[in-house]
Amino acid sequence: MPSYSRHVGQALKYLSPGADPPVPWQRVISSGGRISSRGPGTDGAQRQREALEAEDVEVRLGRTNELLVDLAEYGWFPAPGTSLDPA
Repeated sequence: MPSYSRHVGQALKYLSPGADPPVPWQRVISSGGRISSRGPGTDGAQRQREALEAEDVEVRLGRTNELLVDLAEYGWFPAPGTSLDPA
């Protein structure tokens, strides 16, 4: 769904910093594997890169210096109807 990424962004924006369990915000990337820029003068994309690399996810620079993650290797594509409830 093309605009669903906005829903994720809004949910993360209003998430309590003390959420338990913590939400792995760094794992939210574009469907093309790009880490989104947070705008000029911000370090959010770099912090996201560092958090992913700390989880052993390889982040590479694209041709135009965008930060990329190989979704074929690191993507998660659950079957439709799969429950996210660990219980």
